[in-house]
Amino acid sequence: MRKQDIVVCTRAVIFNENHEVLVQHGLTSENDFYRLPGGEVTFQEKLEDCVAREIKEETGLNVKALRLLWVRDFLEESSYHSVELFFLANIEGGQLETGLEGSCERLFMTLEELENVVFYPRAFIPKLKLLRDNRNWTEEDPYVGSAK
Repeated sequence: MRKQDIVVCTRAVIFNENHEVLVQHGLTSENDFYRLPGGEVTFQEKLEDCVAREIKEETGLNVKALRLLWVRDFLEESSYHSVELFFLANIEGGQLETGLEGSCERLFMTLEELENVVFYPRAFIPKLKLLRDNRNWTEEDPYVGSAK
C-alpha cells in the first residue's frame, strides 16, 4: 500500500472595518471560485506564524492570528488530502496588494456577496455571519469534518 501525504494548511478569517471578509478569487479552466486565504504549514513552523506568513505573501497585509476557529478535512477525490485550520486574524498593518504570489485576486467581500458566488467551504457562510455579528458560538465543536 502506497503512503499518501497529508498536507496541513492554515486559513485566515479577516474582517475589515466594513465587516467584509478577505477572500481569494481562484480561476481555473474548470472552476471560478472564492475561498479564505492561506496556505501550507512548513516543517517546524508554528501555526500562528504560518497564518502571518501566508497572508503577508499573498496580500501584503500584516496580520496576527487571534484564535483557532475551525478544523476541516479537505478531501479532493482520491488524489489530495489536507487538514485546514481556520484562524480568526486581525490586520495589524500593510496594504492590500494584488499579484504578489500566484494569480489569485484578493479582495474584501460582504457575506451577502459570497452567497451569490461559488465559495468554499460554502457551509462556513452562516458561521462567518455569526462571527461578523459578534454572536457567541464557543460551545460549538471546532471540528467541522469535510464541510463543503
